[in-house]
Amino acid sequence: MKRFLLIMLLGSAGLPTTGFSQTYATRFEWIESPLSEGGRWTNSGLDWTEIRKTNGLACGTETGTNTGIYEYNDSYAHLSGFPPDQEAWGQVHIAKPTTSCNQEVEILLRWTSSPHRTMGYECFASVAGGSYLEVVRWDGPLGKWTYLVRHHGANYGLKDGDILNASIIGNVITVYVNGVEKARVTDSTFKTGNPGIGEFLKCGEGGQGIGSNSDFGFSSFSARGIGGTNASPGERP
Repeated sequence: MKRFLLIMLLGSAGLPTTGFSQTYATRFEWIESPLSEGGRWTNSGLDWTEIRKTNGLACGTETGTNTGIYEYNDSYAHLSGFPPDQEAWGQVHIAKPTTSCNQEVEILLRWTSSPHRTMGYECFASVAGGSYLEVVRWDGPLGKWTYLVRHHGANYGLKDGDILNASIIGNVITVYVNGVEKARVTDSTFKTGNPGIGEFLKCGEGGQGIGSNSDFGFSSFSARGIGGTNASPGERP
């Protein structure tokens, strides 16, 4: 656990992490919409919404009011250049959770996007509107996905300051909260892709929570490739 937190702090501070085959860390400073940070972040899907950053927070731009397949036009952004085995984590900021909405933050793995197609693994948990943690495979077109893990209950929601972490090694996807394993599943559909972040907002009747995107998101994010002699997520260097 101590080693896990040490790697979190080093990555969040933008410090070198010797021995990793590929790394990236950010605190989402300044204001930018969509999130780019010098072209490092990408969303080429067209049918999905963008991530923006505002002075230390990466948040979504979904309206939260769409219906049909457009209800699932999550906001996302992903990196590039990572090996297939990878790990990513972010610290969650939750300013104003509301039970009238589904508000979710997502760690993305082996993610790819092109016009009207997005594929990869989404590992996400709720910050409001119920306690759950799930893993979903995005299968291409908007609104097409496959549930891989669905955990609901008091032990699965997130609170302000929590660290959501996910890794994929071979065909094994593992999700952690604050270094504690919460879900594990195998899937062999996607062999390549990159880590990233996503957020989802769905508001209920009455309009409460609409426009609440800036009330939750990631305050920091780090990702690393796992290759060669690098330790697995369960064996922090």
